[in-house]
Amino acid sequence: MSAPASSSVDGYDARSLRHERRMISIYRRDAQNDGGLLQPLANACRRAASFEWILFRDVNAVRRLWAEAARTLAAGFTQRRPGFDPSPDQLILALHLSIAAKDRDSFTSLSQICPDRAGALREARAFRASRAHFHLAEGYTLIARSLVERRREPARAAVQSLDAARRTSDRGWWEQQFPEPLEAAWRLCEHEALCALLSAVAQVLADEPGRGNERARVAKINLAADEISAIVDDTLLLLDRFIASDINHHPKLYCWLPGLALCTLAATAGLPMQWLLERHASRAPGYERLPLDLLRNVAVPE
Repeated sequence: MSAPASSSVDGYDARSLRHERRMISIYRRDAQNDGGLLQPLANACRRAASFEWILFRDVNAVRRLWAEAARTLAAGFTQRRPGFDPSPDQLILALHLSIAAKDRDSFTSLSQICPDRAGALREARAFRASRAHFHLAEGYTLIARSLVERRREPARAAVQSLDAARRTSDRGWWEQQFPEPLEAAWRLCEHEALCALLSAVAQVLADEPGRGNERARVAKINLAADEISAIVDDTLLLLDRFIASDINHHPKLYCWLPGLALCTLAATAGLPMQWLLERHASRAPGYERLPLDLLRNVAVPE
């Protein structure tokens, strides 16, 4: 293993990585008999991945941890393990992780979840009062299904679900769940960004290519890419402001996992990503949270 990139072996990140590795070992052992430990195991893997990246820039180690987290959450949803809380936020996270890790099996199994409020997530305890999360989870899984099954119909339905996710997002709910105003504002911003990014991808996947209309389709794809780049620009700036002004430490935001996943998703949908390379080349603010090493050679499994 290479030397740490930014923190000493006795620094916060190194100590935290050792702690997360210990917790992963404990959760792995005990989660076999307790579904309530699947989410803590996935969270420990995600945190450990953040520390691995900031310390060693080890792409393979990061992706292995993301893959374990994705498989762990996918097992909770598909096996209906007692104690596991099938909440929409965890389904959204599982999809992020499966895409970023290039984990075909978990991505495919998650694409078959039906996260409507009366369906697969009806027993969820967390985020039960948030209609916006259910709609977002539904839209995301429909996009995944569209890619896995190579059909346009799920993507068309996803556009409607994501529109509902934006309409039903209530600022008051976010402020009630996250009493710290800065965090509430960031969480709301991130939700709106995810809805917009996924909607741009869904509209491209839903578009029916027609004979003699290729120029219009290319123009539509380029417009969607421009929209995605603008959303990512704005969101990363807001993320940096949140981290700079908040007194709490957020190691899981060393890299913006949703951005990594959704940029990958956009590339998979056929959207041009030259803008992303240009942002990195010009050292655009915030783009260090979307490391190219974690984006290159990553694609949603076919």
